[in-house]
Amino acid sequence: MSGQLKNSLVLLASVAITLSACNRVNVESRNIEGNRSELTPQETTPVKSPSPLVTPSPILSQDKSEIKTSSASVKVNRENYKPIALTQLTKNEALTGEEPKAIALAAFGDVDSEGGSRDVKVEYPQPDRAVVIITQTGVADDSVRAIRYRAELVPTSKSQTGKQWKIVWAGSQFTCQRGRGHQDWSIKLCS
Repeated sequence: MSGQLKNSLVLLASVAITLSACNRVNVESRNIEGNRSELTPQETTPVKSPSPLVTPSPILSQDKSEIKTSSASVKVNRENYKPIALTQLTKNEALTGEEPKAIALAAFGDVDSEGGSRDVKVEYPQPDRAVVIITQTGVADDSVRAIRYRAELVPTSKSQTGKQWKIVWAGSQFTCQRGRGHQDWSIKLCS
């Protein structure tokens, strides 16, 4: 095969891949936006490839559709947890503070443990939302192998001391000991 034909095929494949990616991004952004009338701005920048050819690569800009997607994913993640009434957690004053991690640990930190471990993750899916996931293994329960808590927090009005956060939703899920129920994370209680 001649060198010029090889280069032409590489160029054709590069263009097809780029157009396919741009089409997917454009379709996904339209699906997310719903009825929004304005279009999402998109830019292309050259990316170096192994061949001497330069192909454009789409760069997505952050817009309101990303926030809508984050809200939808928060709602979907909630469905995987058994809701906990905030009145069951602790005193209402303990549900507010400066650090989302500290607030969640104060609310769920008294889980009886038999030498297990605790993993705490804090995510900020949106600037105005924090999600804290506490996973406790080695729970002092003969049927439960581990329990996972999810706390969602939002900032309250600013005080003189800085940003204050408050728990607005909480949930839990369980995984069971062998022979005592489900082995995956679920809202179903162990037997």
